[in-house]
Amino acid sequence: MSERVLFILSNMRETGGAEQSIATLIPHLMEHARLRVFVENDRHHDELRRHEGPRLTLTRMPKGNSPRAIWSALQTLRRCWREDAPDAVLTNGHKGSFLLAFAGLAGFPTPAPVGIFLRDFNYYLLWLVLRVLPRALYLAPSAAVFEDARYRRWGLVAPRRLLALPNAVRLGTISRADETHAEPPLFVAACARLARWKGLHLLIRAWVQIGAAFPAAELRIFGDDVEPDYAAELRALVQELGLEKAVRFCGYQSDLAPVFSEAALLVVPSLSLRPGPETFSRIIIEAWAHAKPVVAFATGGPRFLIEDGVDGRLIPEGDVDALARALIELLGDPARRREMGRRGEERARTQFDPATIAARLAQELLGPAA
Repeated sequence: MSERVLFILSNMRETGGAEQSIATLIPHLMEHARLRVFVENDRHHDELRRHEGPRLTLTRMPKGNSPRAIWSALQTLRRCWREDAPDAVLTNGHKGSFLLAFAGLAGFPTPAPVGIFLRDFNYYLLWLVLRVLPRALYLAPSAAVFEDARYRRWGLVAPRRLLALPNAVRLGTISRADETHAEPPLFVAACARLARWKGLHLLIRAWVQIGAAFPAAELRIFGDDVEPDYAAELRALVQELGLEKAVRFCGYQSDLAPVFSEAALLVVPSLSLRPGPETFSRIIIEAWAHAKPVVAFATGGPRFLIEDGVDGRLIPEGDVDALARALIELLGDPARRREMGRRGEERARTQFDPATIAARLAQELLGPAA
């Protein structure tokens, strides 16, 4: 039997969670097929170059969404399909899905099966993709995506092929800090961009009660000011509530391992506001890998990841008082935190292993290996 070939359209303009997930899967997918990955942004290309070789070919795609760029991208796809005759194709973002649908409308040959990864709630052309590619496998990081009312109205429902496939998370080897690290300074980590749908204003309001119970405890927020007005609002709220000594804005940090190693726990206060909610929340798995429990609002991906009371806590969305109570309870009970963290670590190692997820994806798209 000839070697199987898988095309991956990962040609987004920027690098984010979708590209990170594919980059994590690439070395393991190469065990199941020869890959050709179509990339647009430089950072994603540079990250994948270290794997380039007989099992992986990288193809640069034109940048931008002008008609000329789209047409050039379609011609590139057509040429590569003729060269490699792929057995399946996976799109890893909005643009790849659109290109594949447009190729079908233009009469270009497209392989079957096709996998369409829906990684957020802003696929404004999904209605077109659903119409042109009715037999595709539609994948999402969690079932939260398949619950979206707009997507369901467009036809993202059974009997279409729908599969919730977790994002792969590169866990590496964790050197856990000594369990006595939770002596002062005791801190809770929130790792999120400063955007309203991330719910940080509610977490700051909850900290009034937490600070009263644990005066030495800190809230440390790691993330870019992607919405300057909201970032200014958060800082003004900290001053208004007199929390200047308790709440720290630490900015973006590329390596969060030291944060997860030292923090008492992670909190994810993301909301259902557009462009949310979270479709997955990779940082939950990363915190679990460091044996730390996670507290989150029960919406989106976290609702499908966290088992309440086992590896973290799920709080009714937007309930500031309930959020404060949960954090106070865990901060005051190190033994319970450790047990929840241990349970989370077990799940991180067994359920979110990149090799396992890559094997499942390959089987769904390419069928069982010969």
